[in-house]
Amino acid sequence: MSQKLMPLNKDGMPTYLNLEVLGRQWMSISFIWALSVFTPVHAQLFKGQGIRVQIVDIPRPTAPANLLISDIQFGEGAGGEVNEMLDAEETATISFKISNSGKGDAYRMVLHLEALHTFTGIRYEQSIALGNLAAGATKESSFTLKGNRDLVNGEANFKMQVTEANGFDSDFARLRFKTQAFKSPELSLVDAVFTNVAGEGQVTLAKMVHLQMLVQNRGQGTARDVVVQIRNPDKVFAADQTEYRFAELAPNAVERIDYEFFANKQYALPEIALEVRAIESHGHYGFQETRSVSLTKVLAKTQTLELEGRRSDQVVISDASLLSDVDKNIPRTAEPNSNRYALVIGNEDYSTYQPGLNQEANVAFARNDARVVKEYFRGVLGVPEANIDYLTDATSVRMSQAIGKLAGLIKLNDGKAEVFVYYAGHGLPDESKEPYLIPVDVTGSNVRDGIRLSTLYGRLTEFPAARITIFLDACFSGAARGQELFAMRGVKIKANTQVSEGNMVVFAASSGDQGALPYREKQHGIFTYHLLKKWQEKGGDLSYPEMHRYLAKEVGIQSLKSHNKDQTPQLLLSPEAEKKVDTWKFN
Repeated sequence: MSQKLMPLNKDGMPTYLNLEVLGRQWMSISFIWALSVFTPVHAQLFKGQGIRVQIVDIPRPTAPANLLISDIQFGEGAGGEVNEMLDAEETATISFKISNSGKGDAYRMVLHLEALHTFTGIRYEQSIALGNLAAGATKESSFTLKGNRDLVNGEANFKMQVTEANGFDSDFARLRFKTQAFKSPELSLVDAVFTNVAGEGQVTLAKMVHLQMLVQNRGQGTARDVVVQIRNPDKVFAADQTEYRFAELAPNAVERIDYEFFANKQYALPEIALEVRAIESHGHYGFQETRSVSLTKVLAKTQTLELEGRRSDQVVISDASLLSDVDKNIPRTAEPNSNRYALVIGNEDYSTYQPGLNQEANVAFARNDARVVKEYFRGVLGVPEANIDYLTDATSVRMSQAIGKLAGLIKLNDGKAEVFVYYAGHGLPDESKEPYLIPVDVTGSNVRDGIRLSTLYGRLTEFPAARITIFLDACFSGAARGQELFAMRGVKIKANTQVSEGNMVVFAASSGDQGALPYREKQHGIFTYHLLKKWQEKGGDLSYPEMHRYLAKEVGIQSLKSHNKDQTPQLLLSPEAEKKVDTWKFN
């Protein structure tokens, strides 16, 4: 037969027919095949029959196209970890380049994606139109892969190919990546403590009660869109909000909730029971619990430790609980002051950065000191959150950068800046009795790699400031809260810590060759605990000399009671500050 099975266009190339069936008519396979032998004229026969015929021409090639897939990149997407894997509930973006190195143009390109083995839990499009590509041109394109909750740990393999209408298809490319199964979060109310305004005592009707709670994610997956709701019984009222929202809670992460409420005098039950409910984005990994407080029993203080977890292949879930009395009921006595700036450093973990160093050489509770001091700086001193640099286990580079940044801010504030610096960690003198702050990556045998105390003073007073207040819970004699950083320094050295210029005041934890000791019962340094305790009692409404007198007495008593050792805090003043310090108050 001379009849062609496919009609040709004017260039002698096949003409493709796209058929759109209108309404609810059915066509048999033979009927569709029959259409393929018709010319465009035959389409007139189907007028009024519910079928539309569209003729699409593919240009005849004048030279071959040569397609190549290259630069395949796996892009981490929203909803997962940054781990170069496709996680369950993550949408990853695969980008690539398609280039045409041939002499002819490529038409109607289509990317085909084919899994090389059966793999559940990944959603993707098998075919993606890429359009045309001129000879010698390159274009970038991308597609997405979505991991579902039934994704398993394994490795996915895909075959990629770009086909072209005239048959100049690309070679195959391989896409291979690892997958990670769904990790569920698990929200838990791990601790709850009721106190009155004073932090202890008995709950009284018509008076404010404070409930402090810790909500922890004890699962291996991140909890997102977390909402914690508190429901009061009848005749009990919230002082403020009853709903708390957190964008996400990573594995082992803890959020603290401070909730205040009161009952009216018509409340007749012997205890107040609050319903606490937490939900997250999946709707399956929250909790609903009741916490009650008696109206007859005396409330006790909580003096347990909150531990920080470390991420590993499986996140270690640590027991979280509330800390000592100064860690809660933090006063909010000062409005934010945009001229106030702070640097808070807590260097505790030296052994991680210095292999072979005994963990006893770490500075116990320094991180907790810094964490709570930061909150007092905000609430009592009025330092805005954005104006606080907060460092834990800081290296020499990080400390130097933070000090430089603070000096720059002083310069730009035209003498109006009020600066507060807190440091808990190791301090050591060099051979000339010059004291140094010791970053976690500086050894006791290389003291001069640390931050010279006089350098810190000099950087902060290089430009005028309204006042500069430094708190040092460190000694510079070679002693430490635990084991000495450099055991050979058995003979204590009286380092020179004097202040020589600027509006600067330094509260130092100890004098001469004394150590700066820990208060284990309170999970703080003795000096820091009493500093916070006085702020908690008085807010910022006390003078600098009043604070020094309190610290000298209470720190001295506690160091003898806990360690049978002397520790006497110092108040160090520059000549300029000495003239006005009696009038300075913290707020």
